[in-house]
Amino acid sequence: MAYGFDQETAAVLLTRYSIFKTYSEDSMDVIRWLDRMLIKLVARFAEYKKDDPKSFKLSKEFSLFPQFMFYLRRSQFLQTFNASPDESLYYLFTIMRENVSNSLVMIQPALMQYNLESE
Repeated sequence: MAYGFDQETAAVLLTRYSIFKTYSEDSMDVIRWLDRMLIKLVARFAEYKKDDPKSFKLSKEFSLFPQFMFYLRRSQFLQTFNASPDESLYYLFTIMRENVSNSLVMIQPALMQYNLESE
């Protein structure tokens, strides 16, 4: 199962399911649920020695998944503070219709260019 894991698709599916859960549950409960899911996944598929944080190793099939969950927890999909209801629903409906690559950009925005000398 680990070798066939598609972490990008799993992140988008988990995002969509989390959004669906926010309709019936509090967003903080959904974030706690996401945390528990990530802990279970890492505990099952990571290699580590107890009480040795330097020994932690996650295979390449799972290497980006925790990063996606980090950005999802802080995204406008689950944290709707400081956004109007219309704006929040716009983001929710948009990510439900987009493909995997566009959804990943919505979850984890990419920095395309940065200039240190700009004033």
